[in-house]
Amino acid sequence: MNRRRFTAGCAVLTGVIASSALFAAEKPPVKIGASLPLSGLLTPNGTMYRIGITMAIDDVNRAGGVNGSPIELVIDDYQGLAEQAVLLFRRHAAAGVVASLGPLSGTGWETIAPLANSMKVPVLNWTALKPGISKKPYALRLHPPDDMMVPEGVAEFLKKFPNVKRVVIAGDLREASGASGIIEFQKAAKARGIEILDTVGFDSRTTDFSPTAIKICGLAPDAIFLSALPPNTLAVVNELDTQGFQAPVLVNALIWPGNFPQVVSAGAKNVYTIGFNTNEPAPEIKGHDEFVARYAKLSGETTSLSKPANVANATLAYDAMMLLVGILKEKNIDGATDVEQARTAIMESLITLKSWQGLNAITMQDSGDGYIRSHLLEIDVANKSWKYSLPRAER
Repeated sequence: MNRRRFTAGCAVLTGVIASSALFAAEKPPVKIGASLPLSGLLTPNGTMYRIGITMAIDDVNRAGGVNGSPIELVIDDYQGLAEQAVLLFRRHAAAGVVASLGPLSGTGWETIAPLANSMKVPVLNWTALKPGISKKPYALRLHPPDDMMVPEGVAEFLKKFPNVKRVVIAGDLREASGASGIIEFQKAAKARGIEILDTVGFDSRTTDFSPTAIKICGLAPDAIFLSALPPNTLAVVNELDTQGFQAPVLVNALIWPGNFPQVVSAGAKNVYTIGFNTNEPAPEIKGHDEFVARYAKLSGETTSLSKPANVANATLAYDAMMLLVGILKEKNIDGATDVEQARTAIMESLITLKSWQGLNAITMQDSGDGYIRSHLLEIDVANKSWKYSLPRAER
C-alpha cells in the first residue's frame, strides 16, 4: 500500500510539474537588452560579460523563469562605439525590453545614461569607471567608479611600496574612463603627499609608444600611475620594459577584466591593478567558487578569450541580471505585463535600492553608483591570472 501510494503521489507530482512547465512555456518572455562589444578591441571584455549574463539567465530559466515567463536576452554587438550603442539602445527599446544592461566603457555609458532617462527605459551598467555620469532615476551603475576605486587602490599600493615618493601619471586622454582616471590618480597622489613629476597623455589610437616611454624613463619616477585600456597599457608596458624601466606600474581597473594577465609578458611582474574579485578561492562568498568553476568551463569553450579564464568582474554582470530578476519577481512582472508599466516599476525599485548581496556586496550611493570595496591586485606570472597583492590582514 505504501509503495502504491508513493508511486501515485509521484505521478501526481510529475503531472503538476509538467503542467507548470507548460504554463510557463505558454507565457510570453520578459525581454532584457544587452549591448556588448563582441567585435573590435574590447571583444574579450564583451565575451566574458556575455558569459556572466547568460549564466544568470540559464539559472533563472532552468528554475522556471520569472513569474512563469522565461527571460529572453536581446543582445547586440555595439563594437565599443558610443554611436552604435545609441542605435542599439533605441532598437532594444522599440523591441520591448523592460530594462537594459551596458554599454561597457565610460564613453558609452555617459552617452546612454541621459538617453535612458529621456526614453524612460531602465539601464544598469556594471563596468564604466568615469565618475559623475550615472543619471538617476533610470540609469544606474553597480560598479564603483574611479573616484571610489583609485583611492583604495593607491592606499594599498603604498602599503606594498612605502618608498614611492615621486610618480609620473600617464593615460589615454581620448577615452572617457582613461581621461577621468588620470584626474583621479592626480587627486589620490596629492592626498597622499606623492610628488607628481609630470602627467603624460596620449591618444587611444597611438601605435608608437616609444616617445611616451622615453619621456617617462627620463623623469626616473619611483612608480607610474597609468589609466588606459588594455591594448594601450600593453604597448606602454612593453615599451617601458624594452627601455629597461623596472619600477612598479599601477593601472586603474581598465585592465582588470579581459585578457590582460594572459597576454602580457614583458614587464608583467611590475604591473598592478585595482579590483574586487580574482579566480582565487573565496569560500566566505556564497556561490563564488562554483561561479568561477562554471565560468572557467564556459570561457574555455570560446575562441576570443585567452586561457586560463580571468573572472574579474564577470561576477558583477551575473549580479546585474540577478538583481533585475529579483525586482521582476517582487513586482510580479511577467511577459504579459505592459512594458511601460514594467519599466516604471523597475525604475522605482532601483532608485530605492540601498544595498544588495550577490556574488558582490553592493552599497548604492546617492550618485546612482554602487560601492564595492576595492583592492590592489598583481599578476600571478606563473598562472597568468590576477591575485590579491596584500595578505588579507593588510587589506
